[in-house]
Amino acid sequence: MAAALVGGAALGPVFDLLLKSVIDVGIHIATFRSKFLSLKQTLTDIKPVFDDIERLSKALDGRDEEIDMFKKQLMKGEELVLKCSKIKRCDPLKKWSYSRKLTKLDNSLVKFCQIHGLIQVVRDSKQILVKVNENGKKLEEIHSMMRNVSLMRSGSSIGFTNSSGSSGWMNGSSFGFSGLSNMPQVSDSMVGFEVPLHELKQKLKLLQEKDQVLVLSAPPGCGKTTLAAKLCQEDDIKAIYSDNIFFVTVTKKQKIKCIVGEIFEKKGYRVPEFDTEDDAICQLNNFLRGITQPILLVLDDVWSESELIIDHLKLQIPDFKILVTSRFVFPKFDTYKLKGLSEKDAKHLFCTSAFKDGIPDVRLDLVDKVVRSCGGFPLALRVVGRSLCGQSEVIWLNRVMMQSKRQIFFPTENDLLRSLQTSIDALDKGALHSRETTILRDCYLDLGSFPEDQRIHPAALLDMWVERYNLDEDGITAMAIFLELSSQNLVNLALARQDARAVLGLHNLHYIQQHDMLRELVIHRCDEKPVEERMRIYINIKGNDFPRWWFEQRLQPLQAEVLSIVTDEDFSCNWHGVRFPKVEVLVLNFETRTYNLPPFIEQMSQLKTLVVTNNGFFPANLNNFQLCSLLNLKRINLERISVTSIFTANLQLPNLRKISLNMCEIGEAFENSAAKMPYMWPKLVEMNIEYCSDLTKVPAETCDLVDLKRLSICYCHELVALPEELGRLTNLEVLRLHSCTNLAELPKSIVKLNKLKFLDVYDCVAMDNLPLEMDQLCSLQTLCMGSSLGIDKLPDSLQKLVKLEDVVCDEETAYLWESVKEHLKNLRITVMEEHINLNLLHRS
Repeated sequence: MAAALVGGAALGPVFDLLLKSVIDVGIHIATFRSKFLSLKQTLTDIKPVFDDIERLSKALDGRDEEIDMFKKQLMKGEELVLKCSKIKRCDPLKKWSYSRKLTKLDNSLVKFCQIHGLIQVVRDSKQILVKVNENGKKLEEIHSMMRNVSLMRSGSSIGFTNSSGSSGWMNGSSFGFSGLSNMPQVSDSMVGFEVPLHELKQKLKLLQEKDQVLVLSAPPGCGKTTLAAKLCQEDDIKAIYSDNIFFVTVTKKQKIKCIVGEIFEKKGYRVPEFDTEDDAICQLNNFLRGITQPILLVLDDVWSESELIIDHLKLQIPDFKILVTSRFVFPKFDTYKLKGLSEKDAKHLFCTSAFKDGIPDVRLDLVDKVVRSCGGFPLALRVVGRSLCGQSEVIWLNRVMMQSKRQIFFPTENDLLRSLQTSIDALDKGALHSRETTILRDCYLDLGSFPEDQRIHPAALLDMWVERYNLDEDGITAMAIFLELSSQNLVNLALARQDARAVLGLHNLHYIQQHDMLRELVIHRCDEKPVEERMRIYINIKGNDFPRWWFEQRLQPLQAEVLSIVTDEDFSCNWHGVRFPKVEVLVLNFETRTYNLPPFIEQMSQLKTLVVTNNGFFPANLNNFQLCSLLNLKRINLERISVTSIFTANLQLPNLRKISLNMCEIGEAFENSAAKMPYMWPKLVEMNIEYCSDLTKVPAETCDLVDLKRLSICYCHELVALPEELGRLTNLEVLRLHSCTNLAELPKSIVKLNKLKFLDVYDCVAMDNLPLEMDQLCSLQTLCMGSSLGIDKLPDSLQKLVKLEDVVCDEETAYLWESVKEHLKNLRITVMEEHINLNLLHRS
């Protein structure tokens, strides 16, 4: 029967045979159960992709050599699964060998999409262009699908990957996070949400097609976002909408083009350029009509002035519903009003945050008073409760006095802020010790530098804190601060791997996010003083509407040390001259394709850290990048920027210590200007390059930065090689190459880096060997490696790495290290679970 399938018709029967074998064997054989579960999930997730490839092939000219090749591969996979059923548990060598083969099979399924599918698309691009209308399948969708398939293997456990920026057949964004989900992580043990969840779910299911919109309304801090996210993750809701749930956070005065762009990104497609808002709606309508399954659009945190946006997004598409969360009420739409927690649930939630095991160890009347002051707000109950955890009754009494004297049964937004305020004031009494304790509150107040609902890159905060508070550059203290703020329920941390937190430290942290009410509290605290006395100035400019004080202070220098300026896509005004002579940290956020840096930067003689973030979908050009007068500038952090504007400026920054390029367009400027770097930045000790999808190689001249101690090139999926001159970086201590999926090998000269302490090649799936003379890396303490398809044997020289303390790897690689561990008695091996997110592969 198998032979008959080759050259036959659909992939479906072949898929079904393999899937059936995986299920049957997986049920009865415990030895490879985790592998079979992973394989089953992969087959389930990628079948629609292969159906698309096969359908496209038939629609063109009937050639299906690649399909036949894959069928043979599937049948070999079925044979492998059957052989695994006969492996005895007492034979560890065979178990390891077949476990590796299952992993290779699993990876090869996805790899097929990248190689054979993309080859076919390129080969037949002309025919596809002719048949786009006939087949209803846009070429850019296929291209994006192939691109995302190759990235899934390097996606993190929080489920986001970066879009490849290779040139395609349409003009669109290729530098955003594709498939990026803003859906918050929710706990399985939420208090007091059982009834609201059931009621909201029923209301959504019963929503008539003519109504289409359901509003979830409640005051801030009541858990609207959490409830909506929990609903989206319910099995019966996922069964209806599959992967067609789009969760978009809507900020104040959000533009439709931004919302539509996010929807494209979340589905893994390149964002088109929208001429107008109407054009964005038109393209969204065409895009969603191509999805044959029900669609749920969640618009989170919609403001009253955005009601028209909801109207515009009410597209006449079958089985398309919109769930809106808002602190406001929209009478024209069906509404579910979420109430605060009952007294019983409020007390239970508070006690789980305030006491070990949830059992009170202070007077119950004090507990009751604090709980009532929080007014049933889950946010306040968690934050206030955690701030009182482990405190004496004296502190509790003081807190009760600090809270409002009246009982809050119907709290307002100001009441919530007042409840949270005491917890912010108590930050300096946190769990950190010595000097760190005194700066915890300052670090938290610095979070206001970033726009509402923005995911904050930890490196940006580290750059601020290292210079302002003299923190260590390796991020150990910063990570302790992040964890303390998280334990106080003041921020949410997205960790890549829970199982390697202690080993990887800051490298394991993807982003930080805070509740918008907590951010408003930070802004409120910083704005209490007159502008001329503020240490932090946070400015949000809508259009060209500058704050009034801006013009009043033109002749008087301000005293701020931290300055943050946020502008939107309508900003086009020339900067007006204001002096900020004491600013040490400048954070700029914008949305335009071209951005003129404020000319007053040149007078910021004390500036040490510059963070520039483009929140649009396309890499932006920076004008007026004249920073040579800033002799104290030590750190530059850029996101979604075309670096051509940087290198053409010929920046002479004699004291620059670190530069970070995140999702930037590298182009040829990086290579052409590499020879200048050692002269422009003679004291550079750290370079970070992440998600720069057009970076194919690192120029050899980069290795002339001989003072470089930390080099991080991660998630650069087009990087194919490192220069052999890498060995010249003799002061290098950290080398991170995480998830550079096309990097096949390390240069032999790497063994000359005798100061190297940390090496990360995890998820470098194309890498099939390590240098034989690894023992020359005599200072190596931590090595991260895993998910490499071809590494079947480790060099014997690893046994001589006497300083090696930690190896972070996958299950199969851990088996290879067992023999090495016999020679290195102090070696710790941390096995990381496979985290593969294939949701982006679904296509309707």
